[in-house]
Amino acid sequence: MCAQPVEPAGWPTRSPYRIEPDEGPQSIAELKAALAAWPQDLMAFTARLEAVPFERIRGLVAEYRMVWLARTHPALRDAEHTEAEGPDPDGVPAESVWADYDDNLELRPDAVVRAELGEDAR
Repeated sequence: MCAQPVEPAGWPTRSPYRIEPDEGPQSIAELKAALAAWPQDLMAFTARLEAVPFERIRGLVAEYRMVWLARTHPALRDAEHTEAEGPDPDGVPAESVWADYDDNLELRPDAVVRAELGEDAR
């Protein structure tokens, strides 16, 4: 028998990328209550729920469970906060990285040479 991973205290799910069936809101009423802290999300969910065909309700509920997860999981909130701060001044610019690749995402020959020589692409 495998032991379940221990979720850190206060985390709404075990993973920031997936909600297991036993995690998070378990009914439409629970999902609405969970989204109540973000009125714009609750209003959007309610409006879409009332307009969606029956066969697409499951997908809509799954989508808004992920919205809830994105709003509540500390790892995702931290990532969003970091992204809002802007690029890392010590990081390699994306343009420098992508310049080493062709349209097929293969390394350009001169990029391979720079990598072998240990040269900085910046």
